[in-house]
Amino acid sequence: MNPANAKLQSKAKVDFALLLGTLRARVLRGEDMERSARILANESVWKVLPPNRALEWALLAQSAGLLDLAVRILGHINAAHPEFAPAWAERAALLTALGRGPEAMALTKLAPDGVDLSHVEIPTRTESGDDPVPDGAFRAARREDDLLRRYLDVFRGREDCFARQWANRNEGTAGYVPVRRPMTSQDLRDHLQGRKTYGVYLMEGPGTVRLGVIDADLAKSLRTGKLDSAKRSAVYRDRDFMLNRVPEVAAEAGLSCLTEFSGGKGFHFWFAFEAPVPAARVRHVLGRIATVVGRDLTAFNLEVFPKQDKVGEAGLGNLVKLPMGLHRVSGKASEFWPKVRGDVWARLEAGLGRLVLNPASGLDGSGPTGDGGGQVLEHPRFSEWTATYPELALVSERCPALAGLLASCREGRGLTMREEKIVYGVFGFLTRARTILHHALGNQPEYNPHLVDLKLSRLRGTPLGCRRIHELLGLTIDYCPFEKPVPYAHPLLHCPQWSTADSPKAERVNNLQDALDHLRASLDMVARFLPARS
Repeated sequence: MNPANAKLQSKAKVDFALLLGTLRARVLRGEDMERSARILANESVWKVLPPNRALEWALLAQSAGLLDLAVRILGHINAAHPEFAPAWAERAALLTALGRGPEAMALTKLAPDGVDLSHVEIPTRTESGDDPVPDGAFRAARREDDLLRRYLDVFRGREDCFARQWANRNEGTAGYVPVRRPMTSQDLRDHLQGRKTYGVYLMEGPGTVRLGVIDADLAKSLRTGKLDSAKRSAVYRDRDFMLNRVPEVAAEAGLSCLTEFSGGKGFHFWFAFEAPVPAARVRHVLGRIATVVGRDLTAFNLEVFPKQDKVGEAGLGNLVKLPMGLHRVSGKASEFWPKVRGDVWARLEAGLGRLVLNPASGLDGSGPTGDGGGQVLEHPRFSEWTATYPELALVSERCPALAGLLASCREGRGLTMREEKIVYGVFGFLTRARTILHHALGNQPEYNPHLVDLKLSRLRGTPLGCRRIHELLGLTIDYCPFEKPVPYAHPLLHCPQWSTADSPKAERVNNLQDALDHLRASLDMVARFLPARS
């Protein structure tokens, strides 16, 4: 080996990690880009790097907008280290994104055996070997342009400025720097495809917005270290409850929201409006929604954006990361919820398809979020549940401890032994215990109707009390308030149907009401095995 190259390679082995870190910080912040570009283009550096570091170098060049350089570096890795499969996949994906489909397709023949490129979406040729079918390409391009236009029309804030996220994953730090120009379709493509990550300044005018966001972040005490089973169960329970309850409470105020996994430590609930609306009113209404839902949560904290009623001429106001794209700290993709399979365009199309723009008049609703006037809108699924199982709906509304459990039951998430004990120990003492328990537990992965009946027949004593339920769930929230002092507090005191004369039902049918309950439960079980109506 040439002594000069050996010396350079030795130095690279010692210093390239520091050099990569420095360049990454500069590129993410947009600082000294000309000098960074010169360093990235220096062949004497990237040609002596090991393949994994050379791949990092290529991705950094791609982030800096040096796409042709990134293709060259990836080509060098393919030639010098043909066994390194990630470089083949990155090169094929980049060539495809650049519209160089034939070159990307050629890589499938050049790649050595054992390198699988089937997961990379490479345009196919026609049977005659010509370029990809033009009509299909035009349709795809038109679809993408329509989705980009729709996205920019909905998720809009300040028109003359947006923000770019930077992150140092080694230190776990991140931030945003303003980009003082309007966002373009190409910027949005870069964001959606993970090359860059952008945020939107919500304040469109001095005191108006088109977007409001409820930001749900995991509590700080639950972000460090590995969670034990009890805490993990509490997080899932709160998550299921929150993902159902926020849209339900919003619907009661006449508003619709779009849910997104933020890619970081929580979720974003997006409220988009047809026209600019006063920021103060958005803050007030969303703040009431957050208060109603937040008092029942222990694992998540809710925060409302925007945080200001107006900003001065020199101010930018609060920003929120735009939906989808990558979270630079966690490295995870942001996704509209519930998630769908497919490429970024399919996922974007599904998310925008669920979006409903709110009229400005929607901020004049009543219920738990408004100040009067207007009709209270109730979520259709919740309305049906309330009519059929009023006991469950009432307890879910008034008891935060059980609201999350019932949300988990509705979502079909498996209950722990403690959670199952609570469900039996509370609802097993109602007059309609059998019907209610079969409904509540019917979506469980290991639902066994005979076992439910057996456990119900063995119940004795009194319903589980509030203190015991909080102990079993590890809750630290306050107990539910009751209108009158009670010697023994338990959740069924919220139900008008509850009477101290109620007792656990055995398997024997005692009266006509019991017979009707048995028949209803049996019909529900049979219905689960019938084919769905077309």
